[in-house]
Amino acid sequence: MDFSKYKFVVSSGCSYGRLADSTFNAFNFLIDGERLRDEYGQFDWLDIDGDKVISINLSLGSQGSDWQSDSLIYVVDKLFKLGIKPENIFCLVEWSQWHRVTFHPPHHYGLDLKLLDFSETIKNNEFEFYIVQTNNGLNNHEINNELNFFRDYLKSCRSITTPFNVGKIDDRIYMIPRHSSIDTFKKLGSDYELFCEHIQKVENEFPLENKLKTYLDNILRTQYFLEKNNLKYNFLFMQSTLSEWSFNRDVGIIQHPLFNTGNYPYIENEDKWVPNPNFNPINNPESDIENVMPEIKSKIDQINFNNFWFHESERFRKGGIDEWVLDNLKETGYINITSRKTIGQIVPNYGEHPNMMAYIFLWNKVSLNCDFIKVKPEFEKFMWDKYWEDYNYNGVSKNNITLSKQEWNKIIKNPKLI
Repeated sequence: MDFSKYKFVVSSGCSYGRLADSTFNAFNFLIDGERLRDEYGQFDWLDIDGDKVISINLSLGSQGSDWQSDSLIYVVDKLFKLGIKPENIFCLVEWSQWHRVTFHPPHHYGLDLKLLDFSETIKNNEFEFYIVQTNNGLNNHEINNELNFFRDYLKSCRSITTPFNVGKIDDRIYMIPRHSSIDTFKKLGSDYELFCEHIQKVENEFPLENKLKTYLDNILRTQYFLEKNNLKYNFLFMQSTLSEWSFNRDVGIIQHPLFNTGNYPYIENEDKWVPNPNFNPINNPESDIENVMPEIKSKIDQINFNNFWFHESERFRKGGIDEWVLDNLKETGYINITSRKTIGQIVPNYGEHPNMMAYIFLWNKVSLNCDFIKVKPEFEKFMWDKYWEDYNYNGVSKNNITLSKQEWNKIIKNPKLI
């Protein structure tokens, strides 16, 4: 195959790694997508420089920085072996939570790895392949020769049985104990149950400082690979990772609101969700991780922050996707309406998965170094207007993008209405 006319967007992340999928597939995940497409009145919502752009997204729910680094490097290296030039590749990594420690069960442990069922390669929904091109839209329904080629060529996959958050690259398996229920492993037999108990114990005893060092090492390893090969890239965080740290002298521990203080925007009180009176974040440079843990400063100094996107505001410092959504999409920013009778998460809290429109609004902000595909400003404005139409609607939802504030107020006071 001749790939000279192709450009590639290669992404990795966790379940928050949806920038490419949402942006290149803008109307297909919306209930009223066809109506909104007609109302927008233009076939193309993207400015594309080139004939075709292939999006390869390796984001896998619950996975950590080991997966994000390894999967991206693996795929880019495989593209190089096809003769694809660096200038035709853009890389994007959404770095997930720093405390997600990965375990790789060795084959000599004797676990029956066939029980995880890796028979399907990258065809699973978590690994999204799209082709997008001017005047031809996005074809994610018909399996064409180009996409089939890459599905067969790239031997990354995830388990299609339980647990679903297990990744695989060639013969290396990626497990996250923090997101793996021991009850799930019990179903696979006593060997898996004992293995899960073991790795969960090891993770709990793994020092916080070592988890952070591993996390930063994966960022730096990926950065060095990309820059050595003259690749354009951007990084972002799922949540604020490098700031909001503190040292509690009374109990002698390092604290972070997303790790061990549980300081979230909303809390549950008598079966109702109410604003957390203790949630009052402030953009404070003194809370940067290198100020609280100076032993980590040498790693921080090596990171090329010119290629990082952060959300900054009066409330948040070095924020990620969650902080941007909390500041910009108000109460309904975590609602995804998947059918006319099904509403996903309702509470605007960390880790609850933002409305898919957030990723479209973020593409141009985050992917500054991608010079061959951008969201058209008029399309971004069109979707912003539709989002706020829903928010201010005197009813449930006008466009089925999100709920109205009026409906949200009803549900938050009585979650049984969901």
